[in-house]
Amino acid sequence: MTLIRTAHGDTWSRDRPAWSDLTAAGPFRVPAAGGRFDRHHHDCDEYWLIITGRATVTSGPRTYLVGPGDLLCTPAGEEHDIVEVHGELTGFFFEGPLRPGGRPGHLHRDPAQAAGHDVPCRPAPPGGLPSTT
Repeated sequence: MTLIRTAHGDTWSRDRPAWSDLTAAGPFRVPAAGGRFDRHHHDCDEYWLIITGRATVTSGPRTYLVGPGDLLCTPAGEEHDIVEVHGELTGFFFEGPLRPGGRPGHLHRDPAQAAGHDVPCRPAPPGGLPSTT
C-alpha cells in the first residue's frame, strides 16, 4: 500500500506508486467567488467524486446538477466543464490509463478554451438533486 497525503503536499506526479496505471489523481476546488475552470477533454477516462458543495456541470451533451457523494464518470474524448457552482465545490479526481499514443492533462479542441472561464456562483436550481438533461 502507498499513502499519498495530498493535504500535506504530496502530488500524484511525484509520489505515485510505480504499479499504478492511473494517469493522475488529486483534489480540486472551485470557490464560490472568483472560481475559474476550463472546458476540456482527456485521452483517458476521468472520474470526479464530489465531496462538498453543489455545481452544474456538463459532460458531452448532458448537464448534471451534482452534489456530495456523486461520481461523474467521463469517457476519454468527451468534453466536460463546471459551468456554475452553488457555493464552494470540492472534489477528488482520478484519471484512468492513457489510451495508446494519448497525451496527459487537459486537452482543448479550441485554443480559447485553454484560458478557462469564470465560474459564477448562483443559487441551486429548484427541485434539488438529482437532475440531468
